[in-house]
Parts: sequence; structure tokens; C-alpha cells
Amino acid sequence: MNNIIQLIQHPQVGGLEKMAFGLCCSEITNSKMFLVAMEGTKKGAIKAWPQLEELNNFYCLNKAPGVSWQTVKKLVALIDKFDINVIHSHHIGPMLYASLAKMLRPKIQHIHTLHDAWYLTDFKYRMFTKAIGKCTPITIVADAKAVAELAQKQAKIKPAHVVHNGIDTDYFTPISRYSARNKLGLPHNYTLIGCAARVEEGKGHKSMLRTLTTLPYKVHMVFAGSGSQLEKMKAYAEQLGVADRVYWLGCVSDMPSFYSAIDVFCLYSEREGLPLSILEAMACNRPVVASDVGGISEVVNTPHGFVLPINQEQLLAPNLLKALSLNYGTRIRQYALSQATLKVMANRYNKIYQHAMV
Repeated sequence: MNNIIQLIQHPQVGGLEKMAFGLCCSEITNSKMFLVAMEGTKKGAIKAWPQLEELNNFYCLNKAPGVSWQTVKKLVALIDKFDINVIHSHHIGPMLYASLAKMLRPKIQHIHTLHDAWYLTDFKYRMFTKAIGKCTPITIVADAKAVAELAQKQAKIKPAHVVHNGIDTDYFTPISRYSARNKLGLPHNYTLIGCAARVEEGKGHKSMLRTLTTLPYKVHMVFAGSGSQLEKMKAYAEQLGVADRVYWLGCVSDMPSFYSAIDVFCLYSEREGLPLSILEAMACNRPVVASDVGGISEVVNTPHGFVLPINQEQLLAPNLLKALSLNYGTRIRQYALSQATLKVMANRYNKIYQHAMV
């Protein structure tokens, strides 16, 4: 049996965190999964993300700021206690700590998923990542072809595999728009464009708010997610004169209801790998308008939505209106079922885990 740690930086609801959580919830043959977050405490994590309580094997290392050797020791202790033979890291911090742990326990196998490669455009991070790779063997996986190509171009890092992220399409399924809006306290008499993303610079909130000023008054926007820029974005909406047409929901635990409540999903982010929110929205049968970054164009095409250049914000409004007029029936969900299931992703990773142990 493979005993596998999914190592993440912090236990917050985000794309890569949900992907690691999904792997821990999936039934992978001959594998026992452990979700380990380097930062935070278990109690605080479950309070912020209640679904974590479903996991029998969830741990937080409560890492202090900066490089922490104590955190490496805690990680190695978990490896020894549970006879771990594979660490699957997500993001650069966990990649470093997994590599340090492997130096102390050379028999474990290290898998790392690149969820995006934009940070490799920075010389410091590029050299740091390459140095980590030279210290210990790592099997690199990219979550999209575009991510693999950028890693190769920027850092001469060639991922061994490309595995698209997958979602639980039994969980992400549409409910009635009326019921969903009632659950979230959203109005029934407006058209709603929704976005689910951390409220941080580069995630497209400013572009969406500016675009709202050009759309008919009946069109409103709904944002799910929190972040360091939340208050600034609220103030920006006030400055633009659209605050009465914007709903800030913060962290939403019932995301199928969020996607079901909106009419179109929009993510105009400056950088992504293959964002789960795109796949989740499509599984809930919602058309998508998104920026052409990362692997988004690998899963979104014209019958299901529109992909736009990141530097042409003026195209957002007309394409959002086109998406609102799409006649799609159940086609978008059916397409999502063929592209992005958790089972397909888990089976592909299971083969990688098995091969690593040979």
C-alpha cells in the first residue's frame, strides 16, 4: 500500500488546496492519503474550511514565518509515524520542505504538481526552483499543457506528465436558480455575473468592476472569496458608482449553490494554471468568460463560453453579453463531465504514484 502525503502551504479554500483535498477524498486503490498543511492549526483550519473535518488524516504543522527547520522535523516525524512512501507537494514552499524531508528520508518518492508557472518568470524564483530540483529527484507534473510549456521555456523544467485538475461532478451539480439565490440571499430580478477567486491583485476584480459600468443596469455582479484586497475592492466599486450592483459574499461553503445562482461565470485573472472554479462552474452548467492564461483555453471553447486576451479588457462587456445569450441546455455540464472528473484525475495520479514506487 502507498501511504501518501498531500503537502500544501496553508489550509485555505483555493484551487490547489481543493485539488489536494479531492485526491484525499477519492478512492485510490492501494493508497492511504494524508493532507498536511505547513501553516496554521487544525482547529483554525476546520473553522475556516469545515469540509476538512471529513478527513481522518489531516494535520497542520503550524510553521513559523521564514525557513523553519522545526517544520522539516515535524514533517519527517509524520513520515516515520505513518510509514509514508510518497510526498505529493503543491506550490514552491511545500516543494522545498518535501525535498528537505527526502534528503533525510531518501527512500520516499517526491511528486510535485506545478499549478502554474508564472512565478518562474522571476529570476530569483526560477533559480530557487531549479536548485531544489538538483538537490533531490522530483517527478514534476503540470496541471495543463500551457503550464508545462511555460516551465520548459522559462526554466528548462520539463514536466514528466500533464494531468488536468478534476472535480467531484457529483457534488458540483446544478440546482434551481431560484433556490440557489434564496440560499445566498441574492436578488431574483437581476442578471448575475459571478466570480469565485481570492480578492487579491491580479485576479481580475478591477477589470470586472470597470466593465460593470458599461453593462446594462439589470446586470449585477457577485463575488465569492475573501482576501487582503477585499476592502479596497469594495471602495473601488463605490468610486466607480456601481456598489449597489455588487454583492460580496466572502468565503462561500456551498459553492454549487453559488454557481447555480449566477447566469455567467467570469474569471479575468492575469495568471492561472487550470483553475478549478472554471471547471466547477461548467459542471454546474454555467457558461464561462475568462482570460486566456494558463490552461483555461484547454477546457473552455466557444460552445461553452469565451476566452479573451488578458490585455483587451474592452472585450469583456460584449463577450459577457454574448455568454448571457447562449442557448446551451445541459450541454455545458455534459462537456464538463467528459473533461474534468475527480475520478479521471485520481486514476492518472494513481498511475504516477505506482510508477514512482517501481
